[in-house]
Amino acid sequence: MNTLNSRDEIDTYSTPNILTFSFCLFLSSFTTLHAQTPPSLEVRQHERLLILAPHPDDESLSSAGLAHRALINDGTVRSVVITAGDAYVEAIEKDTGRKNLKPTDFLKYGEIRLEESRRAAKILGNGFIHLDLFGFSDGSIYDMLVSHWRTHPEKSEFTGFSHVPYRIAENKGVAQDGKILHDELIKILNETKPTLIVFPDVMENDSDHAGLGMFALLAIHDWLNQKNNDKKNAPRLLSYLIHWQHGWPEGSNSPTPLNLSNSPLFLPDDLPVRGHQRACFNLNIIERNLKHNVLAQYKTQQRAMGDFLAAFVRSNECFTILNIENSRDIKNVVLHWQSGRKTFDDNPATRARI
Repeated sequence: MNTLNSRDEIDTYSTPNILTFSFCLFLSSFTTLHAQTPPSLEVRQHERLLILAPHPDDESLSSAGLAHRALINDGTVRSVVITAGDAYVEAIEKDTGRKNLKPTDFLKYGEIRLEESRRAAKILGNGFIHLDLFGFSDGSIYDMLVSHWRTHPEKSEFTGFSHVPYRIAENKGVAQDGKILHDELIKILNETKPTLIVFPDVMENDSDHAGLGMFALLAIHDWLNQKNNDKKNAPRLLSYLIHWQHGWPEGSNSPTPLNLSNSPLFLPDDLPVRGHQRACFNLNIIERNLKHNVLAQYKTQQRAMGDFLAAFVRSNECFTILNIENSRDIKNVVLHWQSGRKTFDDNPATRARI
């Protein structure tokens, strides 16, 4: 989840010359999703599931039930957490009781959050989830895409580092550069050869989430265009939503965490459909309880926003279904996203139509 400011919307940035690719996924079709139950998502036997998460806990919020079912069905799960979630200022101030935070405060917080992801993965997969902790700075993903691509690395204004500083991160010492992140994702795709890839929706109200959605599509496109890749057996693509608006999800602003585990959570009606289908994966009681226990491992986030985490322990997990063509001819992705996002946010009257 977003950690810079727990419920802030993304900012608008300028697009660099290096990113001149088209993005046919974005806002290609504005149709209203009527209130109806989406079809069920099938988890096949021997699924190779790859989950991409911007912050520690996003992998569990979005896909804990899906990951459990993949393992039960004799599949494999690889979970990749991109940042350490180290810049959640409000939470660190609350935990430390101080306003004058130092770089060491953010570094300590990031180390704790990475360790929380490790504990959560161990409980969720009973030791069978392959977890990658990249350890990049919170808030860096979108900037690495548009401003730090084969240029000077992104330097965190919180930790003061322009490379990964965390002891337990696989990428310790690696520069915070967009091309490096892109290549790391392609490396993982080659190693995993996933049949199912889950990543954030590019319409997310958080720059790290939206940025990772763009990185994912770009990396998938480049990976499939490598030699010896069989596009006929391309993976299924699912995008998830964590941060939206209008108090979604229900219960996320409750004074105390609510037990909503018997209720479904559908994607919001005002999330643009863009010509895509949606599907929901139904969680049984064991998977709901497991998801609750997994999210309990994120003690830093439970203290900061336990209501928000509890709102995702539901009877289902819902996704937007993309196809491989959505990763083709990617051009002007950031420009399209920025202009569409600005129109969407500045024009409330258009949201019903979208």
